[in-house]
Amino acid sequence: MENKERQDFAPPAPIAGGEVPVYEGTIEKPNVVVVGNSGVGKSTLINSLFQTYVAETSIGEATTKELRVYETDALSFRIIDTIGFEPGVLNQSKAIAALRKWSKDSIKNEDPTHQISMIWYCIDGTSRKMFKKNIDMLARATSVWKSVPIIVVITKSYSKPEREENIRMVYHAFKSHSKLSENLKAIVPVVAATYKIDADLNINVTPDGLGELLAETVKYLPEGVSASLVDKNYFYLQQKRGMAHSVVGASALAGLTVGLVPIPFPDGTILTPLEVGEIKSLSKIYGVEFDKNTELIQTIINAGTAGIVAKTALNAIKAIPGLNIAGDVLNGIVAGVIVAALGEGSVYIFEQIYTGQKSVADTEWVKNFLDSKVASGLTKNINTIVKEYTELLSSGKKVTAKDVMIIIMKNMKIK
Repeated sequence: MENKERQDFAPPAPIAGGEVPVYEGTIEKPNVVVVGNSGVGKSTLINSLFQTYVAETSIGEATTKELRVYETDALSFRIIDTIGFEPGVLNQSKAIAALRKWSKDSIKNEDPTHQISMIWYCIDGTSRKMFKKNIDMLARATSVWKSVPIIVVITKSYSKPEREENIRMVYHAFKSHSKLSENLKAIVPVVAATYKIDADLNINVTPDGLGELLAETVKYLPEGVSASLVDKNYFYLQQKRGMAHSVVGASALAGLTVGLVPIPFPDGTILTPLEVGEIKSLSKIYGVEFDKNTELIQTIINAGTAGIVAKTALNAIKAIPGLNIAGDVLNGIVAGVIVAALGEGSVYIFEQIYTGQKSVADTEWVKNFLDSKVASGLTKNINTIVKEYTELLSSGKKVTAKDVMIIIMKNMKIK
């Protein structure tokens, strides 16, 4: 089916002759994504708002096979129709994966026309049922957009006495999911298209609630635009964090390997080039220019093998009573811990700079942080690492360098 974007359509029927609520904010046209089970009336809702046939409709089966973006001059926001959740784990997983992939790709491609600022979650008012798994599927499908407002649209709300009951049902269901409950801004019962009750007597239920839906949407879109920007930046940060932890893990493994070489650890400044390379890679990930911020970088490097981090690590090892670990393994653990501690500390520092909490000029804060937070936590961390390594060794399992690294990295995260 052809996607009829960017065409001129009449104003929505329920407010024809009146003014359509208009979003006025920082971006030209925010996006509203429509999510829900197959057959709940998502496409009918979209067609009614656009006053033309733009989305296929059906009863109880999937019609939207891919994500589609709809736009009209009559509305101040775009509508994105999604694949409906069909029965069956595989079908539901496909629908969830499609929206998540689409969201991630749009952020990676820096496409503002795909940035989600509002979620319409559609449920069928005639079913009068809503399960926790429905909320869980919504949470998984929209996991990229953790903060944007949600409006629950109760479609097919033909019976007015049942509307209040359905609203209570929705509130109760959302209480089971604390985060989404915070994002729930409105619950709007609607009748998207005329429903014939008795054709002979000409008894119909006419469209209802669409004006309220548009008004509530426009009301919360400014909040949604800000929230989507936060979510987008968080997504970028998570990507950088993932890359950064990979760098730290690889560097710490290299440090552990170097440490296994039988050299006196006081001469362990052999780790310094490795630490410099680690910090340089991390600074690149977070956009901190390595060569132009020498005071900041040098402050971090000075805390490593030649500074407070190494000194604390060595003192912590000496303080462990009855230590019975081969010298080369012990050297390897200490080397891996030093490189990991410096790396995790650098990740935190660069994140603070990336998010604007600190600046590259805050070298005194960096020094204090490395002294008080990173170095001070090493004694406890090393005790735990040595204990877990000893327990693993006593289990009779052949312990590899990878096993040791898993133990080190698990205990070196800075919170």
